[in-house]
Formats: sequence, C-alpha cells, structure tokens
Amino acid sequence: MASHSLILRSLTYCLILSGCTLEFFFGFTAQSAYSQTQSCNIGSNPKHPGNYKLLGSIFLGQKRFQKALNCFEIALQDERGIKDPELWNNHGLALAGLTKFDQAIASYDQALRISPGAIFVDRVEPRVKAEDYYLWWFNRGTALVDLNRYEEAIASLDQSIKIKPNYGFVWFFRGLALFRLERYEEARSAYRRAVLLSPNTPYIASKDLLSLQDYLVYYGQAEAKSRLGSYQDTIQAFERGQKIRRSNPQIKLLEDNSSENFYEAYIDGIRLLDQGENKKALIAFDQLVAQKPNYTNAWFGKADALTALGLYPEAILAYDRVISIEPDDYASWYKKGNVLRKVNRKEEALQAYQTAIDLSGGFSEVWHNRGVIFYDLNKDAEAISAYSRSLKANTLWGGIARIDTQYALAATLYRAKRYSESLFAVEKILKEQPTYQEALELRKLIKKIMDCDSSKTPSQCSVSS
Repeated sequence: MASHSLILRSLTYCLILSGCTLEFFFGFTAQSAYSQTQSCNIGSNPKHPGNYKLLGSIFLGQKRFQKALNCFEIALQDERGIKDPELWNNHGLALAGLTKFDQAIASYDQALRISPGAIFVDRVEPRVKAEDYYLWWFNRGTALVDLNRYEEAIASLDQSIKIKPNYGFVWFFRGLALFRLERYEEARSAYRRAVLLSPNTPYIASKDLLSLQDYLVYYGQAEAKSRLGSYQDTIQAFERGQKIRRSNPQIKLLEDNSSENFYEAYIDGIRLLDQGENKKALIAFDQLVAQKPNYTNAWFGKADALTALGLYPEAILAYDRVISIEPDDYASWYKKGNVLRKVNRKEEALQAYQTAIDLSGGFSEVWHNRGVIFYDLNKDAEAISAYSRSLKANTLWGGIARIDTQYALAATLYRAKRYSESLFAVEKILKEQPTYQEALELRKLIKKIMDCDSSKTPSQCSVSS
C-alpha cells in the first residue's frame, strides 16, 4: 500500500504492516523465492550492527523477509544491537512477513522493554523517544490480529493510540478486531476515525477484504466522507456496503433491522445535501435526532445543512452537540472553527482550529485558515508560521488550492517587510502558474522596493507596503 503514513523517519520504518496485512496490501510472495541461507553480505562495509540493520531494512522494504531476518539476527548478536528497540521491531516485521507471528510478538515485546533514551544502532541522534513506541505497539497489535487474538490485539492497539491517537492505521486495525468480536458499533466508529485521519489512504486495496466481514468498512468510510463534506463519496461507499449487507441478510448492522432503515434515512439526508436541497436535508436530520437525540451523524448533517443555509449560530450549536458526545471528533472542531470565522469570532475560531490540530495532527486546510485569521489580526509572524505549516502538511479536505496558500505566505512576508523571502515565494508561484495575476503584481511591488536607492529606506520609496 502506498501511503504517506507508511513513510516515517527512516528506511527502517518503510514497512510497518505484519502478517496477513502484508498479504492483503503487498501481494505475498512465496517464501521459497527467497534465499534461506543464514548470510547477510554487507560487502566491504565495517561489520557493525548498524550496517546489518540498514541492509536488513532495505530487504524489508523489498519484502525479502528471510534475507532481512538474516541481517537483523546478525545485528542482534552484538550487544549494541540488542539495546536498539527499532532493530527488535524490524526483526519482528521480518518474522511476521514469514508468518511467524508468535516469534514476531516476542520481538516486539523486546522492543517495548527498552526504555526511551536508547541509541539507534545505525545512528547516534536523535535517541529513542517515548512517542516512537506507538509503532511497536501497533505492529504487536496487528500480529495479534493475524493470530485471531482480538482482545489482546485491541489492548496493544489502544496502547498505540495513547501515544499517537491521530494515526489512521491503528484505528483501522482496531476496527477489524472489533468487528470480529461482533462489536459492530465500535467497529464502525473505528473505521470512521481511520478514514477521517487519513482520507486519501486506500485502506482496502485487495479483493481479499471485499467479503461479508468487511461491509462495515464501507459504512465507516461513508460516515467519514460525509463529515469531510464529500457527499458523492459518502453515497458510493454506503451503496457498496449496502450491497454486501443485502446479499447477507442474516448479519446485523447494529441491534436490529430497524437500525438499517435508520442508517438509510441518514444517507437519504446526505443525498439531499449533495443535491443542494439544504432545507429538506435539515428537516430529514431533525427527524432523525428527534428519534435518537445522541445520533452524532444526524447532528453533523444538521450542522452542515444549517451552515449551507447561512444559519451560523444554529450551526455552531449543532457542531457543539456533536462535540459534547464525541469530544475527540476533529472534524466538528474544524467545521465549527470555519463557522466561527464567518461570524467574526476569530479568537474562538483559533481555539477550535487548535483543538482540531491537536486531535488530528494537523492538516493543510486548518493551518491555512489559522493563517488567514492571524493575518487579519495583523499577527504576521504567526500567519507566516501557519501558512508555512500548511504548505508542509497533508491535504485532507480540499477546497483550498496550495498555490493560494503560497500567495498568502508571499503577501504576508511582504507586509512584514521580508522582501527577499517574499520575492522567493512569488517566484515559486509564477514558476508553477505564470499568469497568477496577484503574484505578478506583488512581484512588481517587491522589485520596486528592492531596486530603490540603497541610501533610502523602504518607506521613502514610492511604494505602499
């Protein structure tokens, strides 16, 4: 599976999924295709455990699990290697790739026994941090899923969530474990959280998952896409799940068949939003919350309808209702921030955006919107920081073109009299889009100031900054 969330700090993190998940996402290759010799040829490089670890990590990324295991086991014969928790984690991944899940778990346990502050054998700095351990708990949890030890898997995945709650994959595998325990409501919620945190990640990438046991993946995806405002994707995901459900009427969505009808009524409200029938959608969602006052999907749909109708105070209250039930739903905090910005409650909007960042890890659109508010408040340093963060972050929602963020950054740098940096930013914009009119105008202003006689101050030049 190709995903930004799989590419972490170094080559040693290029592969994180274990066992049957590797089979799902990477197209398992027969073990016999790999050399079974207990060798790891590092050539003329020094026989240091770090070199064996690095070569093993390359093999791991190539899914050559036996060769990777050979290298890691040589590295672990050295006392320095034994003290590296990442090496133990990678050793576990190689074992999991060979479907030796019990041994993999033992390796992950070795990693988890080593305290923060340890040294990575292939590099001196930075040292092992407490936040690094989320990955090792996650890998341990996936191996337990492979062994059908679902309660233990959830316990491991929950440890990962405590460290890094905004990691989408941990929620996805938590959903798998919960579904197999027939805890359907929790499973759907976990799938929704996974997609909300990484909406562009194709969690289902193999026909092996398109089965009776996976319909809730689509329902969770539908809920997440509705909160992201992607109504067409919502409908499509729901219809895929619905097709599986109708082909298998013996399984339940929640507690009874009426729950399925209720869920379909919620999707009908989304269809109305997609068609721009916002008043009708509002009526539909009101009917749902009248039946189930704590049904957050309906409250979220109601808030979206109210926003579309320009009923901003009522929309804020509706988002607040979602937050009161699901305080960790970053989408509600983000959309609430957007509405607060519309009614000029800027400080409250900043607080809502910050909470959304804390819960999600941050994303391009929320950083951009913070930059807009800081700019309006004449806080140029904060605006520049926010726009810069936006350009480095992942785009989760759409609707804000990155080139517009680049221009906002250039304009703020100009107002802050950081002319060289502003010109550099403008040139990047014009290289990408030579006809960007505002950038062309800004370049003229910057060059006029920079070409001003060096004996004069910028304020003496005939340019308003």
